[in-house]
Amino acid sequence: MVDELAAKFAGQKNLVLVDAGGLTANQAVELRAQLREGGVRMRMVKNSVAVHTFRKLGISAFEKHLARGMNAVVYGPDPLVIAKKLAAYREKHRRAEVKFAIVEGREADAASVAALAKLPGREQILASFFGTLNGVAAKFASALYEIPRVFVATLKAVSEKS
Repeated sequence: MVDELAAKFAGQKNLVLVDAGGLTANQAVELRAQLREGGVRMRMVKNSVAVHTFRKLGISAFEKHLARGMNAVVYGPDPLVIAKKLAAYREKHRRAEVKFAIVEGREADAASVAALAKLPGREQILASFFGTLNGVAAKFASALYEIPRVFVATLKAVSEKS
């Protein structure tokens, strides 16, 4: 069991320890489904197995947060997706509180994960960037169009004057 978990968590830069106490089976299934939509996985863990797994991986920071209660480990490639999905679920059900996290290889507390959830998503950032880029390109094209238009208008005015 420890080796199986260690294999799943090995190489993961984003691991979030969630308090799964009080989650019903249906709520756990719903949370898993919502996480899966974002390419994120969740694994319910026994505390003793999790302690041995994290020791094997060389991650001792989780150990003090595994003292009591049922826990789950949420992991995936994008920390922003993890944070947003957990925050949305927590807002709806008042369950699945973040205890501790490793985000991009660095330790983070629950407040840091909550702050991360408030940041704009990748799609929003890209839309903003390309919108700005498109605006600059449109203004540049407009400026290029104006040069010959003004030149032609000036030539026309000079020819009408003569």
